[in-house]
Amino acid sequence: MFTTKNYMNTFLTSLDNHTEVLTNKLKEIQTYQFSPTIDLIDFVVFMDQSTFSIRMFSMDRDNNEVFKEEGSPLFAGSEEIISDVECSYISDKQLDDFYSFYEQNEEELVPKEEKAIAEWFQNCWKDVGFDTLELPSYFVFHDAFQSFDLTAWKWMEEEEKWS
Repeated sequence: MFTTKNYMNTFLTSLDNHTEVLTNKLKEIQTYQFSPTIDLIDFVVFMDQSTFSIRMFSMDRDNNEVFKEEGSPLFAGSEEIISDVECSYISDKQLDDFYSFYEQNEEELVPKEEKAIAEWFQNCWKDVGFDTLELPSYFVFHDAFQSFDLTAWKWMEEEEKWS
């Protein structure tokens, strides 16, 4: 039997188990030389009922992805930061029951999952000491209306970062 509390405990444990991977990737990103055509960096979370991934996008102020110029050693484009993080470990026998549980509790679970992922990412960002990145950087859930400004350390309306 699935419960919201047990599911979230498993979810948080899964995040903890991936902290080193995320932290190491953020440390690697600190070494990148970014193209001067990039105006900001977006760290976008893509979620489904059992996994999530985070992808980094280099963007201009018109909300367009900036792509790497051929032959340039500078970074531009997008890159997977962490992929296919399993949020719960469900056996094949339990899948139908899990999906039923999740659908019945989705309104409660999704905000809790998003809060946990956001706090986890923010803590890893702080632990890495990401003060050296000179580009404005944001954390956002795919198709969300708010972004977390990783410089000002606050949530903001998505449109604000493009002005």
